[in-house]
Amino acid sequence: MKRILCFVSLLFCLAPAFAQTYEVENISGEFVKSIKPIKGMERRGANAMCIEGNILYCGAGKTVYCVDVSEPLNPKPLSSVDIYGLVRQLAVQDGYLYASCRESGAWVFDVHDPNNIKVLKRFDTVELATGIEVCGNVLFLGTRQNGVECVDISNPADPVHIRMEKTHESQSVTYRDGLLYSGEWGAHCITVIDAHDMGELKTLRTVNLQGHGDGVWTWGKYLYAATGHHLSTPDMPYKEREGRGHGLEIFDISVPDKPAFVGRVGFDKCYVRSNDCWTPRPCSDGNYVVVADTFNGFYIVDTHNPADPQIISRLQFKDWKDRKAAATSLAIGEGVVYISVSGGCGFYVLECPDAHPCVKEKGTPPTNAEYRYPYQTSKASHFRAWKPEKYSPVRGLAARKDILYVAHSYGGLSILRKSKKDFEVIGTGPMAYAGDVKVVGDILWVAEGPEGLAAYKIGKGADLTFIARYNDFFKQGPNACCVWVFAPTDKIIGANMRFGNYYLDVSNLPEIKFKAYFEGGVGWDKYYADKADSKGWYPETRHRDAIYWVNLNSEKIERVRDDGLVPSLADGVCLFRDDKFLTCSNRQIFIYSSSEIGDPKYGEGKGFSGMPVWDGGKKLGLTHRLGKKISLVDYPDGYDPIVLWQENTEGYPETGIFWGGKFCVPCGYQGLLIEK
Repeated sequence: MKRILCFVSLLFCLAPAFAQTYEVENISGEFVKSIKPIKGMERRGANAMCIEGNILYCGAGKTVYCVDVSEPLNPKPLSSVDIYGLVRQLAVQDGYLYASCRESGAWVFDVHDPNNIKVLKRFDTVELATGIEVCGNVLFLGTRQNGVECVDISNPADPVHIRMEKTHESQSVTYRDGLLYSGEWGAHCITVIDAHDMGELKTLRTVNLQGHGDGVWTWGKYLYAATGHHLSTPDMPYKEREGRGHGLEIFDISVPDKPAFVGRVGFDKCYVRSNDCWTPRPCSDGNYVVVADTFNGFYIVDTHNPADPQIISRLQFKDWKDRKAAATSLAIGEGVVYISVSGGCGFYVLECPDAHPCVKEKGTPPTNAEYRYPYQTSKASHFRAWKPEKYSPVRGLAARKDILYVAHSYGGLSILRKSKKDFEVIGTGPMAYAGDVKVVGDILWVAEGPEGLAAYKIGKGADLTFIARYNDFFKQGPNACCVWVFAPTDKIIGANMRFGNYYLDVSNLPEIKFKAYFEGGVGWDKYYADKADSKGWYPETRHRDAIYWVNLNSEKIERVRDDGLVPSLADGVCLFRDDKFLTCSNRQIFIYSSSEIGDPKYGEGKGFSGMPVWDGGKKLGLTHRLGKKISLVDYPDGYDPIVLWQENTEGYPETGIFWGGKFCVPCGYQGLLIEK
């Protein structure tokens, strides 16, 4: 066994020097000869890499780079561009680069000239964009619990949603010859999807993994899966399974739609709920596989005998505080391996003479990219549906008297009036993007994406007069993208970037003053109440964490953690009767007040989950995005709640409103659902 221990001293801009260390352990032979940092790129947030020919593409935080690797051991950054969001994964095809960026969706770049990378478009994904794959005219996006989103990129500058395929929890995707393989995180499996024809997309089967699923890749007759966190063995005590799911699993795909297990090698025990993703890349005709395995580091696995893979080298990193840093991504070049490391470590090039790129063969591309799933609402539904003229997802809505304001992403804003028989569009908004809307008095607030948060005076009919705009989202920088708006009081308005919440003083329009910013939990739903209580307390729910109370009446807005309740990923909060709040959690309803901060909460009833909204009387509406379900609940004062009806949807329902006694729900590509 031979070890190479290296110490690197680096400088942050405008910060004192600090030391980072890394260790290369060559267990068998000397696969890794040397290692050095790639200079000239942001180190913080180094998280994504892919390679095509002599160009290496890298993502660090919000910055995307083109790097010349014609001299493999001497990478030279050529150009870069900043976006809003954190780059998670990258894929490249025919001069276009595609990035999944979690909270900010997916991005398309023109890289025909690597010396001048250009942003073409941000695509508003159905959920957090994690995995990414491209083949032909179809972009595949793993969007966690919502499954795989398929996108038409016939015109890369104008990507268009095709359809969804619901899976357990899609984290990474890889395509070959008509089949899509999706690594399913908490479900410990791979989903095999028939993707020959977008009009006939269907799940064929799932294949079990021994750890949490994530990274998947194909080469030759094999499918490689990197796994992590916990073993899936159900009859083993949790303490014995915890953190022992890390490893590389190999499947034979000679019969492509029926992966057959061949072999597995386990990695060290590790369980850290941060940077928890795993990526495999085969090299040298599949004889070796390099795996990025979060805080375990990088492993080089000898796969000459796929039934008995063996670890031959390992790399581990520490940040400037001597803490373990996470291995986040990698790419294979000629005689080199490029890697990215968290903790401000950045990008590195490894001299590996036995490493040679395996150019992935994707085979026959998917057909029928022009197909658009209809997202129908049946005649038997409790709702009638309205869809925008431009194909776009309905994200939010607000009402004032007989007028509805409907935000539908890149379709903009539509203004509807209720007529005797139906609804008529009486106008549109002036903005190109509308992620969400709220009405406060005679002011319409619109989340306008990269243009920030805007206020409009509501006039007669569809008349809107611009008043003010706020776009100083300093925590995310100049490329921030406002996607949601909330209105706890008439003097405090909130803006959400899906990274956290901004609280703004709007008591003296057109002046808008910053009051506070609080980071929020990762998620795609609106985890904050519709209104504050009479004391100015305003709750945000954080899934698998706690309730956070924001005191809006204090001169300096502060937030207090309340461990009395732990909501799930699908559960939100709304103002309820008697100046209290209502939250669903663990399939129960919890009612509590700001005077009970820190006290345990006690649930009522069973079978209730979702984002709640109250009609001010006896009705409660629940929308459950992950389950694609809407519920209407009868909840008279002093009585137990009863479900009046539940309905499955084809779209992904977001938090609704009550309007004229009817439950109205923004339901993505299924449109706006209005209770009959």
